[in-house]
Amino acid sequence: MRFADLLSLPLSALWQQKLRTVLTTMGVVFGAFVLSASLSIGIGVQDVISRIANRSDLLRKIQVHPRWAPPVSEQHDAGDSVEGQFTAERKKRLAQALPREKTNVASAGAKLDRPMLARLRSLPHVQKVVPFVQGNGFAVLGTESQSTYIASSPIESPDCERRLVAGRFFRSEDERALVVHESVLYQLGLRSDADFNAAIGRRLRLEFRPFQARKTSLMVYLTKSDGTQATRDEQALVDKITGRLPEIVPQLSLSPTDLLTLKKLFLDGQPASRQVISDEFEIVGILRSRTPEDEKGNWDPFWVHAPIVLPSQTALDLLFRIVPEEDQSAERAVVVADDERECKDLVKQLNEMGLNAWAPLEHIERERLMYLLIFGGMTCVAAVAVLVAALGITNTMLMSVLERTREIGIMKAVGAGNGTLQFIFILEGALIGLFGGSLGLLTCFGASYPGDAYIQSRVTRDMQIEIEGSLFAFTPTMMFAVIGFSVLVTTLAAVIPARRVARIDPVTALRYE
Repeated sequence: MRFADLLSLPLSALWQQKLRTVLTTMGVVFGAFVLSASLSIGIGVQDVISRIANRSDLLRKIQVHPRWAPPVSEQHDAGDSVEGQFTAERKKRLAQALPREKTNVASAGAKLDRPMLARLRSLPHVQKVVPFVQGNGFAVLGTESQSTYIASSPIESPDCERRLVAGRFFRSEDERALVVHESVLYQLGLRSDADFNAAIGRRLRLEFRPFQARKTSLMVYLTKSDGTQATRDEQALVDKITGRLPEIVPQLSLSPTDLLTLKKLFLDGQPASRQVISDEFEIVGILRSRTPEDEKGNWDPFWVHAPIVLPSQTALDLLFRIVPEEDQSAERAVVVADDERECKDLVKQLNEMGLNAWAPLEHIERERLMYLLIFGGMTCVAAVAVLVAALGITNTMLMSVLERTREIGIMKAVGAGNGTLQFIFILEGALIGLFGGSLGLLTCFGASYPGDAYIQSRVTRDMQIEIEGSLFAFTPTMMFAVIGFSVLVTTLAAVIPARRVARIDPVTALRYE
């Protein structure tokens, strides 16, 4: 029998029972549609996550923080001072917990000081290390002053460059320059666009009062009723009063016990030094505030939230002068690897060095795993739907065998072999899978356009993230897998009816009415 005849027979049988064929095929179409949707969205979401993350070098960046802990000596003292009737286990827990309560004497177990930063830069696969420091001080322009917040920034800062309204950004990490927010200039007395433009190139003085973390002192703060911060002159007056407290305390009408207690607040009877440290920098740029548009896109660890920004090395040199050498440490640093595949090993190495390290790559991988599990579950449900459709095909074809028993007997009588007849019924099941799988895939492809537009509009509205490309990915491998799985399942579903055909006796079949 020619192949054309073998093909025409199942097609003719399917055509004669149009309604049954349509209903049977619809089950396969539904299963293939769900299977296509789950696979295409699963692949598409993974691609979208990668595209969003790869818009910048985010996946190569590692956040590093000092690891703070009580001094070792105090840990031993706490262990020795645990008294009372406790179990050994509880006494051990108390010995570990008591030093943590002394937060005022905590020190960094591994600080981000200059030697540590140099060590980080020397690690294999480290492209660069960007330290971040920050501090509160006063900005002085002419006779005007304003309390402000200062932070460092790398010279590659798309956020700051996007918000520049005048001037330029930094040219080197150690440039003696700064960029300032326009609100600071307004508070310093500039009242016109011409004044703002003329500020470019002027020198702004920054003043800081050193923080002596290891010195014991009586600290006095000025709280104003209107909620504003203390001015430069007001702070200077407070410092002057604080500096004379050792002279004033003995003259107070206090009991000897109170005087002794108050004296213990000072180290050797002297308060911490409040000498003002100041330096001047050229204003090279003026910043505006962020807009909702600026907030869209990737989170970037290089973002700077400060009204006055200095280059990273310049800020490090300046702000390290405020604290004694033993307390010098950057608040954080960003380590940029030369390849994102090296980030995991670098994070492990940094943690072993006593630092707290975290890479966005870890979060991205967790997101990928979560979506993989979700869409993997959806794929299993879709596969079950195809299997349910296969049961319907088996039932339909068994009924078809009963209805065509006489036809089968005639074909056997004229010489058709069992193998040929089985092949015809198996081919009939395969055709149902081919038509159903292809139609389900095409339906999913058509539905992907409105579905993708709807999802992207919701993401843009709710999360302020612009998605590039489609959330549905129709790869050749995925399309072949959907159609192939549908054909395989429906072909296997036709095996039992085909085997029943082979067992039909031709003489009995010819008598069948």
